[in-house]
Amino acid sequence: MTASRRLYLLLILAMVPMIISAFFPFVEKLGLAIDVVLLIALIIDWQLTTAPHLLVIKRIVDDRLSIGRDNEVKLIVTHRGTAGQTLHCQLKDDTPPQIASDRQLFLFTLKPGSSCQLTYKLHPARRGAYNFGQVNLRYLSYLGLFWKQAKGAEREEIKVFSDLKALHDLSVKLAHSSELGELHQRKRGQGTDFASLREYAVGDDAKAIDWNATARRDRPVLRTYEAEQEQRLLILVDAGRMMVSDLEGLTRFDRALNAALCLALTGLSHNDQVGIGIFADKPLLYLPPKRGKAYMHKILEATFAVQPRMVEPDYASILAYFAQAQKGRSLMVVLSDLTDPTGSQSLLAGMANLAPRHLPFCVTLKDRQLQKLAQKDDFSASAAALEQIKEGKQSQPVEKIKNIQEVQEVQEVQEVQNIQDIYRRAIAIDLLGQRELALSVLTRRGCMVLDCSPQELSDKLVDKYIEVKARGRL
Repeated sequence: MTASRRLYLLLILAMVPMIISAFFPFVEKLGLAIDVVLLIALIIDWQLTTAPHLLVIKRIVDDRLSIGRDNEVKLIVTHRGTAGQTLHCQLKDDTPPQIASDRQLFLFTLKPGSSCQLTYKLHPARRGAYNFGQVNLRYLSYLGLFWKQAKGAEREEIKVFSDLKALHDLSVKLAHSSELGELHQRKRGQGTDFASLREYAVGDDAKAIDWNATARRDRPVLRTYEAEQEQRLLILVDAGRMMVSDLEGLTRFDRALNAALCLALTGLSHNDQVGIGIFADKPLLYLPPKRGKAYMHKILEATFAVQPRMVEPDYASILAYFAQAQKGRSLMVVLSDLTDPTGSQSLLAGMANLAPRHLPFCVTLKDRQLQKLAQKDDFSASAAALEQIKEGKQSQPVEKIKNIQEVQEVQEVQEVQNIQDIYRRAIAIDLLGQRELALSVLTRRGCMVLDCSPQELSDKLVDKYIEVKARGRL
């Protein structure tokens, strides 16, 4: 129980006669009478106020939340009493302190025999296990003299996984979209496995004409092909130093892992053998390629607790380790980054060693802030503005700068800012130049390359994979 503002005010008023009684003793009896009345009012208020056991609080939340998404949590408060007061309530859920919430406190009224549903959202930025406490509810007493408290909902543990919402949307898309599902069907003129013969139609590729069959039937006949099935896909995610930093709200590693899981789901949906590996200075996780959609659950559970580390991977030896573990030719997708010159050279060497036996595919994350910084040209505008101030062409700054010394001080500060902007832009341009050079080297060495922003990564990676299957590059 907590005293209300009304009770504090009454207690202050009750103290007035007691203070006056120091000068006028006969007033003391009045003060005592007020105290007795206030005590009786508290007892009556306690009896008339709804008991906490009549309030039932339930929390509805998924035991698996998606990282980087708004995850809905529902709170249902039910007043099981059939009569009594309308409650003025304040409610606060004991959410995990590591997860951001869009609502901390709820204010609402609750009538007897009714329920109230409250909704808020959690936005986790890190994977892992988190704990909810109990829901804390307090409501104003019948006479408004105090707040009574009730607790509800059990303590429970939730787990924050990678972007499950994206996986669900992709699963629906794979099941219903003819564009993505067409690899399960025979595709004319694509793939490498022979399917059937059919008559030539206008617009068909003349290269697919089967001349022997054409001679036998005395009319143009085409060979049709279907895309190869049951290929081997190995997805490798870098969890080293370059993947620790944040990129638009999530770590680079989590961005890459989200895309890797989308790619794994696509491969399993097309009956390919899919494996996944995570590495830093050593292999942290390896699930060998297997087929079957049920394998996706094991991949999710295995990758749930893996975190990036501030260590430098030896790309050449680690990629060689994963390559040797494959029994046949595989599409080896490596999700990493090229923001560091030293790490980029090591990654280039490791990817190049894969090319003879496997089909290497390097996937990197673009940093849009770095691109904006490289294109920034604000310092030149600032310098022009300073010149206008010095020449007296802007009225408002001239009114503030009253003498030459102040103008010089502003000029010095502006010059320092300009120099800093120039250095930042130069570094950004240099990093982007090295990145483009590294990607071009990979392309020349026979590696496929995908470099895009985190928002587009999953979709473009899936599209690229489907293109590889359609062309039969494995």
